[in-house]
This record gives sequence, structure tokens and C-alpha cells, in this order.
Amino acid sequence: MYQEHVSSFHSTQKTILLIEDHPIFSKIFARIIAEYTSHRVIRLSDGSQIQQVMHEARPDLLILDYNLPGMNGIEIYDLVHNTVGWENIPAIMISANLPMREVRQRKIPGLHKPCTSGELLRVIEQTLQVADD
Repeated sequence: MYQEHVSSFHSTQKTILLIEDHPIFSKIFARIIAEYTSHRVIRLSDGSQIQQVMHEARPDLLILDYNLPGMNGIEIYDLVHNTVGWENIPAIMISANLPMREVRQRKIPGLHKPCTSGELLRVIEQTLQVADD
């Protein structure tokens, strides 16, 4: 089961799929996004439901932790981007242990945990803006 948070503070709403296994980070990231943007946040704690949620929610952005149970964030990114129709969905990697070579190779914006709310919001908006261009 996944959890969803919605805010209506700003006018342009996008759907963000947040995959983070640490419950505190997941809650904090979702709350920051909900309080300061109009984006809808869907939370998963691992990648086991990624295909189902991608089909149902059609997210505009993925926010991926790297160290996840089962598939790691890079494996999830690769699965999504190797699926027809999902190859252009942007992603952000957030982790205390960013795999820099893989992140650079895939041109994924990366943030180190812990990050500030300002850093998170800035990267989200920049990534969505690039995707819209």
C-alpha cells in the first residue's frame, strides 16, 4: 500500500513518486513538498510496487533513495527508464551514500542526506522545469 499527500499552495500540480525506506525521511520529504508546493506526493518504502504505481499514478518525477530493500535506487531508475513510455520521467537521487559514478552516468541530480528543505525544493523545481522544456 502506498501513501499520498497533497497540497494546494501553488497552482501547477505534478505527481511525485517518493521511494524512501526510512519512515522519518519519507515523512519529512513528503511534508516539505506538500507544504511548499502544489505537488501530489505518493510514497513507497521500496521498489516492489513500482510498476503498479507507475501505471496507476503516472508520476511526473521520481525521488529515489539509493539504499533500499530489494532493488536499489539505480536499479529502480533503470527499470523505469528502460520501460517504453517512462523513459523520459525525470528523477532525483537522495542518499547518504550517493553512488556518484552511476548518478553522473545517468545525469540524475543528486542530494546528500540530510539535505535542507530549500535544497530539496530547489532541485525538485529545477528538475521539473527542465523536464517541461
